[in-house]
Amino acid sequence: MAQITRSVSVKASPETVWAVIGGFQALPEWHPAAEGSAKEMVDGVEHRRLSLAGGGEILEKALGSDGMSYGYEIVESPLPVKNYRSILSVVGTDQGSVVVWSSTFDPLAETASGVVAGIYEAGLGTLTSRFGS
Repeated sequence: MAQITRSVSVKASPETVWAVIGGFQALPEWHPAAEGSAKEMVDGVEHRRLSLAGGGEILEKALGSDGMSYGYEIVESPLPVKNYRSILSVVGTDQGSVVVWSSTFDPLAETASGVVAGIYEAGLGTLTSRFGS
C-alpha cells in the first residue's frame, strides 16, 4: 500500500480556505484538472462524477466530513490505483492555514505515486496562487 501526503501553507484563515475547498462538489472551483462535478446519490450516499481536463471521468464517494476535513474514495477512475481513500483538510496556524491532502492506495503501476502526488501539487499550487504563501 502506498501513502501520499502533500501540504501547503497559505495566508488566509481556515474559514476562508474552507469556503473555497470544503464543499465535496467544489473541486472544479479550485483544481485545474477538474472541469466539472456532477452530484450523484448512490444508496443514499453522495458521490461526485468529476469531468477531467483533457477527457476522462472519476467517480468518487463521500466518506463524511468533520469540521474542516472530508474523506472520499475512488469508485471508478482511469488512475493507476485501487482501494484509494483520501482526506482533504484545513488547519489554522498563526500565519493563516495549512491545507493537507493525503491518501492511501494500492498502486497498479510504478508511476501511481507520482501521478497522485502531481494531482495534489497542482491543486495545492492553485491555492498558493489564490491566497499567497
